[in-house]
Amino acid sequence: MKEKKILLLLIACSLLLSGCWDESEPERLVYANGLGVDYKDGKIIIYMQIINLSGLAQSEGGGGGATSKADVGRAEGKTIEEATFNLYHTLDRRLYWGHLSFVVLSEEAIKAGILQQAADFIDRYRETRYRMYFFVTQDSLKEILLMNPIESISLAFSKLSDPDANYRQSSFIEAINLRELIIDLDEPAHQAKLPIIKLSNQWSAQDEPRKEPLIESAAVVSDHKLIGILPKHIMNGARLVNKNFARDSVSLSSNKNTTTSVLVYDKKVKIKPVVEKNGKVRFHIKMKLNANAQTMTEKKKRKELENELKQAIHNEVYKTYHFTRKKGIDIFKLSQVLYRDNNKAWKRIQKNGEIPLEEDTIKSLSLDIKFKNSGKVKLTPLFDEEEKQ
Repeated sequence: MKEKKILLLLIACSLLLSGCWDESEPERLVYANGLGVDYKDGKIIIYMQIINLSGLAQSEGGGGGATSKADVGRAEGKTIEEATFNLYHTLDRRLYWGHLSFVVLSEEAIKAGILQQAADFIDRYRETRYRMYFFVTQDSLKEILLMNPIESISLAFSKLSDPDANYRQSSFIEAINLRELIIDLDEPAHQAKLPIIKLSNQWSAQDEPRKEPLIESAAVVSDHKLIGILPKHIMNGARLVNKNFARDSVSLSSNKNTTTSVLVYDKKVKIKPVVEKNGKVRFHIKMKLNANAQTMTEKKKRKELENELKQAIHNEVYKTYHFTRKKGIDIFKLSQVLYRDNNKAWKRIQKNGEIPLEEDTIKSLSLDIKFKNSGKVKLTPLFDEEEKQ
């Protein structure tokens, strides 16, 4: 009798459970992977990239599967929210934002200050995550969102959706996610560096031409507005001071007849501010890294190679600093370094959170370089001549 009462009690309790009757089944949703934001004639134009997640499952399972393709919708409005709701009116099913991986803004949108609106809109929505990446482009947003990755991999693994994998192999310009963007823009001394996407024709398919994203320049934004664009030759010096730098190639070619390139990795950087007697603040930069010889068309001694690499890095860093300083860009985040290391000195000289950057603000650049190997072989016989002396 007691067992029957317990059973009846359990049945009665189960009737009170709501279950998942109000939840949408995964196959009944459409999934946003990328968002493009443009600005023209006083209106905001959005482009929404929708992907099929079945291609993702096939990629993770190791199968080739069908080619991963995207559909792109377009809508406009006075605000991003209004444009989004106008896009909702054309969809067959409910749009799920939880898989949104990247946002691309046009240069016109950045100049109009739409970045703040985009970050605020996405940050407030409960489905979105902070691990989505922000980019800028001067090309067609529609074409960028319609690009298919090479080898027919899922769009969830594309360079825009997952840029970290590519950055670990060649640490040139690091992508910035929503969390980092908010941090860089909400503090007065911070400036955000957004990669610029350019349509590239460097790859080809058997049956059709192929366009892929090329990232070799960056847009610097402060107070949610564009303050400068940094070309490739300027970003060479910025990459080495980046704290997340993994590895990249440095060219040491001194003339047209010789070619030498090395791979630098395991980089460590320390920036130390120094307050001089006259109250002026300057900075010591110490950099320690390992290097491998990659290409050499002539024999060189170890010391000669190290000196050439030091000179190449020295030139790149100072070239980047002087170019950005004149544009009011603190590319090495010296204001933040002083804020954390000597807040009293920072308060004394800062203006709107930024310290003045002069031609001699970088007092010294110290480089500690060690060549580990020359590729597949050991240091000998590359430096065999040196060992015999």
